[in-house]
Amino acid sequence: MATYTITVNERTKEGKGLVNYLKTLGVIEVPNEKTRKAIQEIREGKGTVCNTFEEYLEAIK
Repeated sequence: MATYTITVNERTKEGKGLVNYLKTLGVIEVPNEKTRKAIQEIREGKGTVCNTFEEYLEAIK
């Protein structure tokens, strides 16, 4: 079994088509709603930055 890494420009018609096709085959996993929401929050700058593990533990309380 081989592993291939390719780069696809999803902004083009061809790239979108290829990605959609790979999703239907199950080659590319589609993130669930919770994951998509978390990604969107990070892109909007709503994430929490912690410098140490202790700060992280305090932040999640």
